[in-house]
Amino acid sequence: MRNLVILFLLLLVSCTGTTQPARNIVSGYYPSWRWYDRDKLVQPATLNYQLYDIINYAFLDVEPDGSLRLSDPWADKNLLLGPSNGTAPPGYEQSPDLGNSAYHQSGKRFADYAHRQKVRFVVSIGGWTHSDNFSAVAANPDSRARFAAQCAQIVQLYNLDGIDIDWEYPGYVERGGSTADKTNFTLLLRQVRAALDAHERKLGRDLLLTIACSAAPLRMDGISWPQVKGLVDGINLMAYSFYGHWDPVSNHNAPLFPPANATQPGFSCSEAVQNLLDLGVPAAKINLGLAFYGRTQLTAGASGLHVQGLGCPDTLAFPRNGATPQYYLIAERLSQGIYDYGWDDVAQVPYLSGKPGIRSFVSFDDEKSIALKGEFIKSRNLHGAVIWDITADYLETMPGSGILAGAPLAAVTKRVLSNTRTPVPDLFAGATVCVFPNPTPNGFLQIFTNATVPEPTSLAVFNTNGEKLQAARYSKASHQLDLRTLPSGPYLLQVKRGNAEPVLVRVMKK
Repeated sequence: MRNLVILFLLLLVSCTGTTQPARNIVSGYYPSWRWYDRDKLVQPATLNYQLYDIINYAFLDVEPDGSLRLSDPWADKNLLLGPSNGTAPPGYEQSPDLGNSAYHQSGKRFADYAHRQKVRFVVSIGGWTHSDNFSAVAANPDSRARFAAQCAQIVQLYNLDGIDIDWEYPGYVERGGSTADKTNFTLLLRQVRAALDAHERKLGRDLLLTIACSAAPLRMDGISWPQVKGLVDGINLMAYSFYGHWDPVSNHNAPLFPPANATQPGFSCSEAVQNLLDLGVPAAKINLGLAFYGRTQLTAGASGLHVQGLGCPDTLAFPRNGATPQYYLIAERLSQGIYDYGWDDVAQVPYLSGKPGIRSFVSFDDEKSIALKGEFIKSRNLHGAVIWDITADYLETMPGSGILAGAPLAAVTKRVLSNTRTPVPDLFAGATVCVFPNPTPNGFLQIFTNATVPEPTSLAVFNTNGEKLQAARYSKASHQLDLRTLPSGPYLLQVKRGNAEPVLVRVMKK
């Protein structure tokens, strides 16, 4: 089936002589534990399916022998197989086995609701809590075979459109990983892909295989991209949780561009995408992660961006999920007038600062920043967006009313990605130059240039008298500049990409 589809597309291109860009997709994760929230307000029967193309159900667990199990049997069976019909034996609803459709009402599986609205439904395996056994499974041929067979089994049982593997993370020694994971992950994916291909022939339809990928450069290096990119249909880039309450200074959860005080290269959405592209991953397979949650931090003094933190989240303003409050909770707090709204023109994301006396900082995404990220996705010709998580922006007419008023972040994502006629915003039309950390405490500056087409870049450093002190030329999007030999003080950095006009940036060395 897959080969026939590819052949048809090739024939279509050869006949027309031109190719039309594929429509960007919107996919999103539905975590099983969110089913309980707000008296089951956001559930399969109440989702607005028009906002999504793919829904990823998160998460199933994997045993060391490669077999799958339910992580929350009560929720998983009710959602994946439908409500109970009252015929199940005692203990069935508490057992982590994959379930039996005979004990459930027909036509009420999560996939049934999605398919009636022409939305694809995928199950994700792993996640942060359930990834510890992946290394052992991938290392053993028998476990790999069992895992692949069980993936095909749940496709049939839950009427899935594919499998998403969220291994966090290959090669992560602290969670049972090893250097062999890089090779073994490829072997695991190859076996799952083969099992799905065989099942496609039985079903007569295409089945997806996707993976979730860390945005951290170190974790990206744990995957053999030359092999993996050809085995998967999509790569869900987890471009969030870059900074949080664990950092000494308040910063952004998911900056589009690196903030002025960024502490690590690669810790922004644009850099993460560029790093994947540099690793040879096709843009048409990358789904940029969108955070429909925020991060909170208590500050040592007055609240604000880039101020000293206390190393802990705000669990007073956000008693539930204080470290990672969902968007609907952030919107509720903002409406109460206890925060001031701020916008970072460098990172292109908003933040909240507590009113005087309230030492609380909140980093989050709103409709403005999500729309910008949607335009960024289009400017880089990515496959689309992936949301964590789709329950987070369902607002109520009034808090606690139980009456849904809309999902504004998902709505703006769908609107922007569906609109192919709007011009590229000025922010993405040219090259955006980011310099960080600025001021630099140790003499090192990171230069990142976001541009749709790579070109050789030259830079020069000038003092306040206009004397050129350093010069360099490089071809990649990122470059590290060493100013350690220069005395403390202000300097002017000139960055010229290709034949474009040079960009001037004032930098400070402490």
